[in-house]
Amino acid sequence: MPKECQHTLWNSIRQGNEKAFRQLFEEYWEDLFSYACKITRNHSFAQDIVQGLFIHLWEKHSALPEVNAVLPYLHSALKNRLLNALRDENLYQRHVDLFKETNKESDHSIVEHLQFKETEQQLLHSINQLPVKMKDVFYLNRIENLSVAEIALRQGTSPQTIRNQLNTALQRIKSLWIVEILIVLWLL
Repeated sequence: MPKECQHTLWNSIRQGNEKAFRQLFEEYWEDLFSYACKITRNHSFAQDIVQGLFIHLWEKHSALPEVNAVLPYLHSALKNRLLNALRDENLYQRHVDLFKETNKESDHSIVEHLQFKETEQQLLHSINQLPVKMKDVFYLNRIENLSVAEIALRQGTSPQTIRNQLNTALQRIKSLWIVEILIVLWLL
């Protein structure tokens, strides 16, 4: 697509033209999806990220910057979304691996079992302190293993809202755990 047409198409989208948005989607979906698949090597994950990008573009169409070359802008936006998603997924996976490793190494003595149960109760208590919607999103993502896009569809909100709720939930849980650890260390 010539640069002049790209510029006109982009400006039409910024003004809320659905037809122009559909044309943008049809023009660039496959290229962006292929790029995301090369990075993630996971078609489902790549599809979620690209869909999230297009949803974000439509929801924020009036606040989009003026762009002369659309494809480089889309690639840059997608790259940023991919990096954020991969970072979040990597952090979560490291915690899961650590818990699994810790669980494997224990000899399942009664004391360790009680400590594990107490930790589990503290974690559940921390999760229960979250606001209801945030707790629901956290549960759907971490316990039922639903993707961000699936949760957004189920709750009727944008994937970015779901990602924000997940990030906030993780930060709140982490801060509650840090406070508990500091109290324990202070008592020692």
